[in-house]
Amino acid sequence: MNCHLSRCAIPKQSVFLASFAREFKMQLFVRSGVTHVLDVAEGQTVGDVRAFICETESLPEAEVRLYAAGSPLDNDLLPLASLTTDAIDVNVALKGGKVHGSLSRAGKVKGQTPKVDKKEKKKAKTGRAKRRIQYNRRYVNVVATYGKKRGPNSNS
Repeated sequence: MNCHLSRCAIPKQSVFLASFAREFKMQLFVRSGVTHVLDVAEGQTVGDVRAFICETESLPEAEVRLYAAGSPLDNDLLPLASLTTDAIDVNVALKGGKVHGSLSRAGKVKGQTPKVDKKEKKKAKTGRAKRRIQYNRRYVNVVATYGKKRGPNSNS
């Protein structure tokens, strides 16, 4: 239909909606520093959104991370029509510095510690024999010392 809107016999609104439906598929909200509203056509992909964000916010493409409903959008060839949400979040990779609570280093100390074999120990005495040793330690071989009484594992 090549007629101008004011000269057409069809009401203006229906002509507008017909052309609108052919060119425009959906509206997409891209949340970065500023929320951008994109009119997405049928064949546009995640790569197109990434390029748009990099161009408008002057960011390097390698550092831009896109997420839809919490899951990363790594495939740039993924069509936007296949997304289940109408919002895309933009994050930028941070440079350097320490990462606290990183799961990549979980279990680092245990993995670095060398395995030491257990020593063979004497069998521990039980029952009457154990009580006999306790009695001898506490009452028979008592050495008179001054000051506070120290426990069996003290080093001084």
